[in-house]
Amino acid sequence: MEEKKDAGMQPVAKASLPWWLGGLLLGLIMVLAVWAYDPLGVSTQFVILDTKIIQHFDAEYVAEHPVISKDKYQSLGYGFWLDIGLLGGALIAALVVGRWKLQTTCSWWDANHGKSPVLRFITGFIGGILILFGSRVAGGCTSGMMASGWVQLAVNALPFTIGLFIAGIFVARLVYPKSPEIEK
Repeated sequence: MEEKKDAGMQPVAKASLPWWLGGLLLGLIMVLAVWAYDPLGVSTQFVILDTKIIQHFDAEYVAEHPVISKDKYQSLGYGFWLDIGLLGGALIAALVVGRWKLQTTCSWWDANHGKSPVLRFITGFIGGILILFGSRVAGGCTSGMMASGWVQLAVNALPFTIGLFIAGIFVARLVYPKSPEIEK
């Protein structure tokens, strides 16, 4: 039985690069980045930025805090600029391939949850908090453990990556059980 298509829903655009070429380029960039500087990580920079903001309002609290008082959380270093570069690079890439547009929902969200931008914002906000909380509890984020771990051939990267993909597939199927139409 054929599913009814929503007349207002746009199909998902075909990717600009094949998945394998995008993965190969990402892997090569990771090798270059780890070779040139250090293993990459993103989540610590949020803690540093939060520390800087809190310090502006209550320097004594920061000085006495058992975690954020450490030197590691006191200065914006290369990692902060890496995060800015990730955001800027993603925007530039989206503009170059012509896939950037301001939108409040996406085809995948619309196909599964309707066109409620408020619900999507709330869900995304809660998801972001959970991701940052998990990365702080684990002592690092997925980019640091998985991507940099594989580049360094770290033994702990293998079970982590397998677990991450299994959990990711499970959550994706849970949140997005229906697929939107994909352009050919």
